[in-house]
Amino acid sequence: MANETTIGAKLRQARLDKNISLIELQQMTKIQKRYLEAIEAERFDQLPGTFYVRAFIRQYAAAVGEDGDKLVAVFDGKETLDAPLPKRPQPETVSGSRKAQHVEEKSGSFVVRYLPMILLGLVAITIVSIVGYMAWQDRNTTPMIQGSSSLVVENSASTASTTSSTEETSTSSEATESSSTTESSEAKMTMTASDSTQSSITITMKDAENPIELAFTGLDASCWVGVQVDNAYVYQYTVQAGETQSMTLPEGATNATLTLGASQNISIKANGQEVDFSDPQFELLQKTVRLVIEYQDDAA
Repeated sequence: MANETTIGAKLRQARLDKNISLIELQQMTKIQKRYLEAIEAERFDQLPGTFYVRAFIRQYAAAVGEDGDKLVAVFDGKETLDAPLPKRPQPETVSGSRKAQHVEEKSGSFVVRYLPMILLGLVAITIVSIVGYMAWQDRNTTPMIQGSSSLVVENSASTASTTSSTEETSTSSEATESSSTTESSEAKMTMTASDSTQSSITITMKDAENPIELAFTGLDASCWVGVQVDNAYVYQYTVQAGETQSMTLPEGATNATLTLGASQNISIKANGQEVDFSDPQFELLQKTVRLVIEYQDDAA
């Protein structure tokens, strides 16, 4: 843990750069304020244990945009925060004696000198081989003009081929029309809001395609986003203004809980459709959006 004294200062500076208070950080990470202060002051012995130290460092780093895995590795003494010094270039070595180099250069100049003649000889041999093969093939080719029976067979085969091609085109067209009709008959996903309060809202998604991709776009400022499935975090990220990040829910998930640190600074889409979690009677602050999902296959 020789490098742990630099972790707190780095995290604190990142928090100040993003203009996030300790109270806001506590809301974003769900870590008690006294533990956040202990991390910034490098008083790691005041945390419940080493496991929690690593977990809290990762959550703190994710909220302020730092690399949590690297900081944990620094805490464990496996890495340092200082950049490694550049390696000095190794001097080039020359192998072999001057006599061997001279012989090698002379051999190379000989090949270069006679290379055009060698290429011309290969081209001439290739041309002669092609002409000879074509002459032999002409002598053994069957005459093109044959009896009437042969012509009848060829015409019959041509007619059968044309008929088969027409049938395949008709079948392909029917398959295309059938596929288009099937796609148009698929139900479009709908979203219905309920149980709306100042701090939470429930949105029921029906006829959803499996799996569901969530896209988060930052608006005027940053917003911390946490996604839980079955009460376990599967995604955490601080989305900056103008930035778009996406994640895919586990296949077949029937529920998801989105925790938004500053919901007025985030826009959410599910499979390309806007998720409207606003309510005119409440101000957009920290908000929990509960998704209840019903898939198209389940409805069928």
